Amino acid sequence: MTVRGRIRRTLAGGLGLGMVLTVCLDLAVMVAPLYDMQLYDRVLQSRNMDTLAVLSIACAAGLLMYAVFEFLRSACLVAIGEAMGRHLNGAVLREGVRRAAAGDQRAGPELVRDLNELQGFLFSGAVAVPLDALCAPLFLAVLFMLHPAYGFLGVAGVATLILAGLLAEWLVRPALLAAQERRVAAGQVLSRSLAEPELTEGLGMLPAIGRHWAARHGRALVGLGRAHGWAQGAAGLSRFLRFALQAGVLVLGALLVLAGAATPGTLMGANLLTGKLLNPFDHLVGSWRHWALAHAAWCRIDRLMATENVSLPSAPAPAETWPGLLVEDATLRAADGQVLLQGIDLRIPPGTLVAVTGPNGAGKTSLLRLLAGLAPPDAGAVLLDGVPVHGGAGVGFLPQSVSLLDGSVGENIGRFRDDALSAAIAAARRAEVHDLIGRMARGYETALFRNGAALSGGMKQRVGLARALCGSPRLLVLDEPDASLDADGTAALLRALRACCEEGAIAVVTSHRPALRDAADRVVALRNGTLDDAPASDAPPQPIAPSRITATA
Repeated sequence: MTVRGRIRRTLAGGLGLGMVLTVCLDLAVMVAPLYDMQLYDRVLQSRNMDTLAVLSIACAAGLLMYAVFEFLRSACLVAIGEAMGRHLNGAVLREGVRRAAAGDQRAGPELVRDLNELQGFLFSGAVAVPLDALCAPLFLAVLFMLHPAYGFLGVAGVATLILAGLLAEWLVRPALLAAQERRVAAGQVLSRSLAEPELTEGLGMLPAIGRHWAARHGRALVGLGRAHGWAQGAAGLSRFLRFALQAGVLVLGALLVLAGAATPGTLMGANLLTGKLLNPFDHLVGSWRHWALAHAAWCRIDRLMATENVSLPSAPAPAETWPGLLVEDATLRAADGQVLLQGIDLRIPPGTLVAVTGPNGAGKTSLLRLLAGLAPPDAGAVLLDGVPVHGGAGVGFLPQSVSLLDGSVGENIGRFRDDALSAAIAAARRAEVHDLIGRMARGYETALFRNGAALSGGMKQRVGLARALCGSPRLLVLDEPDASLDADGTAALLRALRACCEEGAIAVVTSHRPALRDAADRVVALRNGTLDDAPASDAPPQPIAPSRITATA
């Protein structure tokens, strides 16, 4: 079952149970007006203490049942929120990572924020308000039984509060959502600016950035404050109408009693029933902002759920399994539909080092992301040993801009696995960075924060290379792995690639330096998203000569 299907089933079952519990607790709370009616119409007339005692015990039992059903309903709504979180957490995380890999760094935090907004709404109990409102016919029926005038006044009160809520929705919601979007956009601009402290401080841009953000944020806060002010005004109007209607019930009841058409007990019962009837509609007017924000968050999450089962078109599987990396007529498009790669055909046998060349903007990084499984093809197929490539244990990937996560050096190299330290040591030895890590103050336990800011560019590059080599992947995809390396680092990189290829791995690299191109078994030229020159690789690959590595270093 899909994530959307599980969510629908959870909501249907949870809300159905919540509705049953709501009916039960509303029936239980009926004891209060019934108790008042009997107290005024029977006990005060008969002065029978036994009747008073029995009625009081029955009222206490009914209120106790009301408390139990209220607790069960609250637990049910909390369980719905927890289940929604379990269903959505993994999907939101996967989508955030996928979009980040595609270059959209904002998508992940925005989706997590939307998920938190949705779960907070479910945990807040606001979902119970419409459930109470759906039980309005029950209270109206009792009011009509007491006297038709009470019933008609209740209907008029419900209609009045509904109109007040619709007016608030029409006047306030667009302004509130627009102000919220402006505030979020201002925060995103500031976050992106502060993510590069060396740039902002080095060029003295921080004061100007602060003023720019303060102006945008201030305008958003003005709009947000105005919208919240209008919303508070609408909520105040709703409360005024509710109190006025309840006072109207007392006036109406007094007139009916004086006319001999009703008893004093019905007056007190009608007052309590009217308050219970109007209360959820009053709360709907006051809580519609939470509904609007939660609905907007769900719409954004639902858009990613809508594509979870959409299968991408692919070329038919080859008749024979190719023992290596096979790319057949692959096409890759950007989110806006722009074609990044088109008609890519490659056959790379095991043990081959391939260098991808081309001018800036030719699509080299897009090609490497395609080969690493980070960007599924919009058409065609990318297969490793006959299986579609997915980023994971069988792939070692080094992006152009090396990013390190908060954690230790060992955890970063070991990809935060359970056996991270042992795997990290083996990978670091292969990348010839083990001795350099050993010279750190705490070795593999050295903590890295803020994307490894304490490390030099070359050290980050070599730690990233070791991470890519972790687990002896069958496919290595490295985007300019020598960009920040000196001569010793480049020589160590070439030796590591040679060792991996001798063990049957496939390595695909890009570089603007001649060392990697000279050491490659095959050079692939890319221009304007197409292969400008793709020599056939059906012939067995030539070994990487140690003399070439030495000469290059």
